[in-house]
Amino acid sequence: MAIFGFLLSAILYYSAISKARAVISRTNRGVVLFIDGYFSEISNTITMLDEIKEIKDAMALDEENRQHILASYRSFSKANKNITYIYSGYENGLMLINDYTPPEGFDPTTRPWYRAAMAIKPETSIGLPYQEIKSKEWLVSTSRVLKQSGGGYGGVVAIDCSIDQVVHLLAQHDEYKTEFSFVVDRSGKIIIHPDQSLLGKSLPEITKAFQQDSQGDFTYRLDNVEDVAHYSRSTVTGWTVVTVVEKREILRPIITQVLFLIGLTGIIAVFLGLVQSILLSRRLSRPLVELGKKIKATIAGNEPDIEEYVYPNNEIGSMAWEIGQLAKKELNAKARELQESEETYKTILMASPDDITIADLSGRIIMVSEAAHRIFDYPPGEGPGMSVMDFIVPEDHERAQANIMKMLHENYPGPNEYRALRKDGSRLDIEVNNSLIRDRQGNPVRMVLIVRDITSRKKAEQQIQELVHQLEIERDLAQSNSLTDSLTGLSNRRFFDNAFRTEFARHKRSGSQLSLIMLDVDHFKKYNDHYGHLEGDACLRQIAHTLQTVVERAPDILARYGGEEFVLILPDTDSQGAAALARRIGESVRRLALPHAKSDTAEFVTISLGIASAADHVLTDGAQLVALADRALYHAKMNGRNRFEILPASI
Repeated sequence: MAIFGFLLSAILYYSAISKARAVISRTNRGVVLFIDGYFSEISNTITMLDEIKEIKDAMALDEENRQHILASYRSFSKANKNITYIYSGYENGLMLINDYTPPEGFDPTTRPWYRAAMAIKPETSIGLPYQEIKSKEWLVSTSRVLKQSGGGYGGVVAIDCSIDQVVHLLAQHDEYKTEFSFVVDRSGKIIIHPDQSLLGKSLPEITKAFQQDSQGDFTYRLDNVEDVAHYSRSTVTGWTVVTVVEKREILRPIITQVLFLIGLTGIIAVFLGLVQSILLSRRLSRPLVELGKKIKATIAGNEPDIEEYVYPNNEIGSMAWEIGQLAKKELNAKARELQESEETYKTILMASPDDITIADLSGRIIMVSEAAHRIFDYPPGEGPGMSVMDFIVPEDHERAQANIMKMLHENYPGPNEYRALRKDGSRLDIEVNNSLIRDRQGNPVRMVLIVRDITSRKKAEQQIQELVHQLEIERDLAQSNSLTDSLTGLSNRRFFDNAFRTEFARHKRSGSQLSLIMLDVDHFKKYNDHYGHLEGDACLRQIAHTLQTVVERAPDILARYGGEEFVLILPDTDSQGAAALARRIGESVRRLALPHAKSDTAEFVTISLGIASAADHVLTDGAQLVALADRALYHAKMNGRNRFEILPASI
């Protein structure tokens, strides 16, 4: 049947393809002849117009002579019904055309038909398709340059003709419904096609097939549809006409015929097979069938009635009887071995402290060990027939399914931890290790799940984690207290010393700007003596809060240096930037308006500030910059307090 089907298909295939190529070749020749005749007349007409002196020299003529030209255009249009427009454009912007008013600013020299003619002068340009703006009709422009009487090319005469007749001819089909033709210009762009959305487009799948010869056959695939095509070129226009038909339409009748004949052959073969089966079954097939039944019954543990079938007295009958006896003996021995092995494995399963569950690949439980009843609180006998998912909380189902798939496809054994359910609905934590039971071919047939109750272990782990977390909190708190001033909540002197060493080292390494501001409260001892130490502490806390509000940049470091004295580390800040910040700090403290009855400077609490910038001095260590800032603070106090001073450079 295979050989018959192959030969028949090959014969019908080549016959149908040959017929299809002949049909589309005939259609293609008809289209080419029509296009040659259609455009030969247009080409001859435009050549005649090129010879008329008035049309060549229209730029130098008056309006009356130009009307004569338009009258000539009307005469030519009436003589040839295929002509839609005759017009001429000139290099000075003049446009001569009947029954059409060009828009304002219209320049014919910029139009495609003008440029096309100029590009191939003095030859005629044929085949420039475009869609007329008003009527939406598709036209083809044929144009030719006009050589002026005095020499040179000063304009172009053009004829637009309707391609409706050509399109109608292209869309017609002969014997195939999918047959149609289209036209491609010399550059490979489609200029005439029944589907107007393809006009102007280039199809490399098609054009590369006919780059050499002027005509021929080829096949191509476009949008997953294979087409059989024939092409030839027009001698008048130089266009290529392509006629195509879908290959599946050609092959559809072939497939129908082949299927019919193969089906008929198959019916005959089945009939002959039935006849052969009936003739040979009693002598050859029946003994083997009965042998198979006997072996299956022996495997299932059923003793068949040996008198039910008597083997025939021939070679097949004797062989079947001998095989049956041997199979019965071997199967009985294997059954005894399996029974002993099963008892051994069952003893091991029941002695395990962990639950050992055997399930099929869908998760349906086949057998559980005795530990399962203790872990999940189910009575003996329950479990087989249930799904392994029945023992896992719903929130863990998706993860459990993913782990089972991972075991099946990647042989992943685990362990995996889940939250499980007892029969009464209470929860416990379990750990599951997986394995697969495979057949002789290595295909998985069963899952083995070893389940351990880890509830006590999880509680112990949680207690350890909580203890570690508490120790980390106490450690962080102790570390924070060691670096924080307890009165103001600012960084303390210890934190300042560590941070300042880091920033000064960065300044020395990269040459970056670094400034320091030291400040203290004016006459703070008098404030404490007058208002008391509790009010003094409150005053320092308010000033510290104000400093935190004013100092907004993340890199800046604010610390309590000692007593009523504070310090600011200002990375990437020069003396001018530090002065601007000091001014804002002083104004913010004054806005607090904290009364200070014993101050010799003002009636409110004020501060004095000293500024030093590392870039203004030659320094070898950070202690020198601290001393310079302290010196600037001293100058601020000596100059009347409630102010800031910048230590000048090189001092």
